[in-house]
Formats: sequence, structure tokens, C-alpha cells
Amino acid sequence: MEEKKLTYEEKRAIVLKQFNDFVKSSPTIQSENSIKRIKKAFSLADEAHKKQFRKTGLELPYIVHPIAVAKIITNEMSFGTTTAVAALLHDVVEDSKGKYTVEDIEREFGKDVATIVDGVTKIMKGFDKTKTVQVETFKKFISSMAINRRTAYVKIADRLHNLRTMSGIGENSQMIKTAEAYDLYAPLAHLLGLFEIKQEIEDLSFKYRQTVEYNKTKNKAEKSSFERKEYYDSIKKEIQSKFPKNKFKFRIEITERSLYRAWKITKTRKISFNDIHNFNSVRIIIEPLKSYSEKQQCYSTFSYLTDIFPIRQLTFKDWITNPKSNGFQALITDVLYKGKWTEVQIMTERMNQVAKVGYATGYENPQVKNIYRWVKSIDAVLKNKNLSNEEVMELIKPQDREIFALSPSGEIIKMPKDSTALDFAFQIHSDLGIHFQGAEVNGKLVSYNYKLNNADHVKIIYSDTVEPQNEWLNALACPKSKNVLKNYLKKQKRNVIILGADLYIELTEKYKFADSEINKLITKFKCLNRNEFYYRIANETITEKEIINFVRARRGVFSRMTDLWTSEKSTEKNKETVFNPKEKFLIKDFKNITLAKCCRPVNGDVAIVYRKNPNRFIVHRNDCSNAKKLNSSDGKNTAKVQWELIEDSKFRAKIVLTGIDIQGLLSEILNLISKEHNINMTSLRINTDSNKFMGNIDLLVSNAENLNNLLKQIRKIKHIKKAYRSSDENSEELFVF
Repeated sequence: MEEKKLTYEEKRAIVLKQFNDFVKSSPTIQSENSIKRIKKAFSLADEAHKKQFRKTGLELPYIVHPIAVAKIITNEMSFGTTTAVAALLHDVVEDSKGKYTVEDIEREFGKDVATIVDGVTKIMKGFDKTKTVQVETFKKFISSMAINRRTAYVKIADRLHNLRTMSGIGENSQMIKTAEAYDLYAPLAHLLGLFEIKQEIEDLSFKYRQTVEYNKTKNKAEKSSFERKEYYDSIKKEIQSKFPKNKFKFRIEITERSLYRAWKITKTRKISFNDIHNFNSVRIIIEPLKSYSEKQQCYSTFSYLTDIFPIRQLTFKDWITNPKSNGFQALITDVLYKGKWTEVQIMTERMNQVAKVGYATGYENPQVKNIYRWVKSIDAVLKNKNLSNEEVMELIKPQDREIFALSPSGEIIKMPKDSTALDFAFQIHSDLGIHFQGAEVNGKLVSYNYKLNNADHVKIIYSDTVEPQNEWLNALACPKSKNVLKNYLKKQKRNVIILGADLYIELTEKYKFADSEINKLITKFKCLNRNEFYYRIANETITEKEIINFVRARRGVFSRMTDLWTSEKSTEKNKETVFNPKEKFLIKDFKNITLAKCCRPVNGDVAIVYRKNPNRFIVHRNDCSNAKKLNSSDGKNTAKVQWELIEDSKFRAKIVLTGIDIQGLLSEILNLISKEHNINMTSLRINTDSNKFMGNIDLLVSNAENLNNLLKQIRKIKHIKKAYRSSDENSEELFVF
């Protein structure tokens, strides 16, 4: 039965009810002056958006979105009047088509509100045409955040509400917004300590971007929920009954990871959902006594815990002495209960509050100052006009996992997870990184790509004679350090290119080359452009003799044939493929289309296409990290794929198997692949260690359904432990945009 459409009057009644609910439910805006400012901002925003309607649900007036964003700001982030006013006005400048400007906002509501509104307003003109609107808008957002940190909170609240009401917008818009959420807003929420909001952003993005995987993970969580509740109720009672009475007050919460994080763990660690030991965690929250420090009381609680349960070695983490960059503090360890390892977190009430909502209102906290030092340092780097779209997105993406290491003087250096000795050198000083010779970690000599662990003691060995290599870039986890090294290597390369250009000019003068010869030489030696050609001349991978021989041959009988071939290729290139980012991209054949080597998409995969240029399109699987980068940095050149192949095609796919090495197992696997599923194998590599094996098999498959059915059948074989599809995301052939 078709739903009855609401009248305009009914819609207005809903708007006023939502606004009144927002005001009444927000404890931080209850003063007479605050309510007056809030109503004034609502009146202006309502007027600015009066001809706009939401595309979702009941198609209510657009003003319901700013009201919802303001409610998130006050109720879920605990901000006050100024930030709430900015939230109500956050889309006014962008959507009023020039009727209202940032200057108007400043005149009516003050500079703070105007700065926030300007920071979250999309750039529509006057930007660098080599960059996308998305990238330039993100850069502007970071610059505004460096001035007023509340810009970040309003933008996160804006994106959170958009995700909560995502169902009514087009699929490609969903792909773009969820990619931005993964790459920027969820890590930024983590950096600011908005843990619960970060989880919701991740799960909503996961739901719309990878619907099938989301539903599978959700079903697994729901299936085990009763068993998990029983287990955690039991361990909770065990702690409550055995902790000493009357020593201190405490309570216990059971926390839960986001479905997205759980799915990601299963993929990266190649384990099943039920093997995630910390999908839920036990959080012991103590009410500290004034006579002892919080740290002392948390350590006393840890001591009581060790009297009750066995502790797993090497799992203890002290985030109280050295808090995470977002302010998170706790003692964490794994304990054994009823044959299962369980994560336990110990913290005070204050620490628990910070763990949930961060320091939204704590201006003077040292962790907040650290965050904004990071923002300002990134903003300074972004002023470099030579950064590519990819480099900008990498720089502004906050790191949501970190470690700390110690310098010889005892200084604590915090870095992203998976940081190396080279990262540590760059964190101390860029010159130490550029001229890195080696490092001592805990007294042991290591190379530049050695991955550091928490609390490692690191000493850097430096030499002016050492020059960095391109391979060093792969060893850096910190985007800022990577950018410093890239700029240094670019400068080095520029000098080599200038030398190569001078050498080529000498050749043209010596042998009287025509100006047009360079284009033919670039084609002959398969160079991307003149710079690469000059670079290869300078490092002698293209020799003077090779250049002279080619030019002399062209002056002979081959010149006419070469010109004809070039003309035909030029005509062929002029035929452009139809592309519309708002519609699905139909793949009927592979003319002008490349399948990305980083993720190896096959017919039937949920995938996106990226328009590299009018004659080149690259297809990525939707869960590929490069697909997310492209959606978030250049969304107008991406679209969702619809497979409609006219002819049967074969696609390269790689699967990885692990299990117990027993006689006849390989034969059973090969029989299943080649005879029962009639799939061709192009490569087989098996490694054995003791009684275990790992196998990599390259296949030619018709579609994703056939591949998934094969993997299901392989997993049913008795001695197979894991069978999964692999990709080449870490290979040298990884697609770079």
C-alpha cells in the first residue's frame, strides 16, 4: 500500500517539533541568551533552506538536517551555544547561492561561528584546477580546523547524520561519502576521542559500502550474542564476588567493537569471527579515592585481577603512564576464564568519559594540544602546491593506531602503528631520516625498515655521505615523513632530469635532430613523458648510440610506416567511452578498460570504475583500499560497475590455502578445482613447515560466483584451516593514481 504523502503544513509541524525537542533536550544551551541566539540562527537557516527538501524518507524540509546536526553537537558531544549555532548554519553559505556569505554570518553571529561555517563549506570556485573539489575542500577544512578546532566536530556531526539517513541517495554518492567516512571522518573522530561516534561512522559506512559483508558479520554477531552474554555476565559476577569488599567503589561495563573492526580483524588476521577474543571487553571502572592517585588505584585493581585470573604474557599495556594521542587511558591485559582469553580494561570514571567522548570541551588538556599541533603541522605541509591528490589525502588522514618508542635521552616518541626505525629518525629530525645509516634498537643493530614495538629504545646512526633511496618510501608509516622524503627525492630527480636535458640538447646540436624527433624517441623507449626520457639519458639506461641508431633508421624507409601507424593510433584514441558518475558504468567488453592489479576484480564482483582519462578506465573491487582512496579524493571520476559482458571471459584470481599437511590432501584440492569445478590453474606454489602447509594458487575463473562456490567447497575439506581470496595490494604492480 502506497504511503500517504504529507502536506506542507504537516511537514512544517514536524520541523517545529524537532527544533523544540532539540532545544529542550540540550542541557548546554538552556540560558535565556543561548536560547535567543539558537532561535535567531534557526530562523536564518530556515529562511535560507526554505525551498530545499531532503531526498530521504518523508522528503521533509532540508532544515531538519541542520537541526539534527546541532542536536548531535549538544547531546552527543556536549558542546555549547556557539558550536550549536554554527551547526544550524553550517550549510547556509553553500546552499543559498550567494544570498548569504561568510561575512553576513560573522556580522550576525560573530567570528567564531563564521570561521566554523566557512571551514565546513565546500569550495566551488577559485581552487587549483589540478586538484579535485573534494581534495581542495578537505584542505580548506584542515586549515579552518587549525584556527578553530570546533570545525572538526561540526563536520563529523554533519557526516554522521548524513550516514544515518543515507538510504535515499544514489549508489555512487553512497560510495563517495562512505569512502570519505572511512578515510577521514572515522580516523578523525578517533583522534578526537569520539569513540562511540567513530564506531557508528565505521558501521554505517560498512553497511552501505559493503552490504553483503556487513550482513554476514552482523548475522555472526547476532548468532553468538546469547552465548557471549552468558559468558560476560558470568565473568562479571566472578570479578564482583572476588574483588575485596569496602576497599573501593567500582562498576563493570561490557564494551563491544564495531562490526567493521571485527570484519577487518577476520580479514587481516585470517581468522573466523568466533576467534576474535576481544570483540567484547570487560571494562572495570573505578571511582577513585582522593587520597591516592588514579594511576595507583588502577594498578591496585590490576593486582586484585591477577589474584583471580591467569594473565596472558606480553598482553599488558599501560596507557595511563603514556596516554594515546586522543587521550585514552587504561591498563589493558588478557585474562583466562573458562578456557577463553578475554580482554580486561581498567580505568577511572574520568578516563571512561574521555574514552567515550574525548575532550570535546577540554580546551586546556595536553592531549588536545597535541592534536592541534598535528593539525597545524599538516596545514603547513598542505601549503605545498606540488602535492598530488593522493599525497594530500594520505597526509590529512589521521592515524588511528599508534605505538611509542624511547630516544636515548628517554624522550617518548609517538608514531603510527607499523612505524619503522626510519620513521623514528624522521620524527626526531628530517636530516636524521634523510641521512639515515642504521639504528640500534634495544642495543641491537637493525636496518631502516625494522618495525618498532611499544617501549623500544632507539638510537639513530647518521652519516652525511648517505643518500636516501626510493625503496625507503615503502618503509615509512607516517604520511608526513613520507612527504618529506618524497620531496627530497623529487628534488634529486629534478637535478638528474636537468642533466639529461642538457645531454639531449648536445646530441641535437651535434647530429642536427629535428624538433619532432623527441616525441618519436619517447614512444620508442616507452617513456611516459620528456622528464622520464631525460632521466633515463642521465642515468644511461638510454644510451647515445641507441638514440642515434633510431633517428638514422627513421630517416630511411621506415619513416612513412611509422607515421601511418601513429596516425591510426591517434584516430583510435579519439573514440571516447561514455561515462556518467551518477549512473552505473556498464562493462560489456574491455575496450579502454583495465582490471586493477592491486585487487584483481572478476565478473560479478561489487566494484567501482575510475576514469583515469577519457580513454582509460580502471576497475577496482569495492573493498580495495585504492577504491576507497579514489572515491574519497576524486569521486566525480568514479562510478559503480554493472557487469553485462557480451562474450565469455576468463579472469585471473588468486586463492590462498592453509592447513595440515597430510598425504592425498593436495590431490583432493586439485581434483576439486580442475574436475568438479572445471577451473583452469595457471600457477601453484606450496610451502610446508613441519606438518603445516600454505598454498598459493592462480586461477582463471568466469565470475565471482564460481570463485566463491569453489572456496566454500575447499573450506569443507577436513584438513583445510583457511581458504580465502587474495590480491596484490602490496605488490609493485599496485595501481597508482
